[in-house]
Amino acid sequence: MSKGKDWKSALTTPVKDKRVIGLMAVRGFGMFLLVTGMIGIAIILGPLNHLLGIEYHKLFGNTLLDLLICFLLTVIGGAIEYVAEAFIKHLSS
Repeated sequence: MSKGKDWKSALTTPVKDKRVIGLMAVRGFGMFLLVTGMIGIAIILGPLNHLLGIEYHKLFGNTLLDLLICFLLTVIGGAIEYVAEAFIKHLSS
């Protein structure tokens, strides 16, 4: 939009490479995993429990294992999002 296009023409401009659309979906999945992991960490560690008034039940019988799985979701989601964003920038240039 810095080239003088308005938002309507920017939204209706055809995509040059169709792989970008698939990479955007992959990036969205990575963002979903990232946010899910961070919310899980906030629930396990306690701040979100007090705000929402919910009670945390252990999923795998161990709080540390639950925390590590949420941390793993966060790391994997961030990696997926980072790689997809890098490919999108590479294909867009």
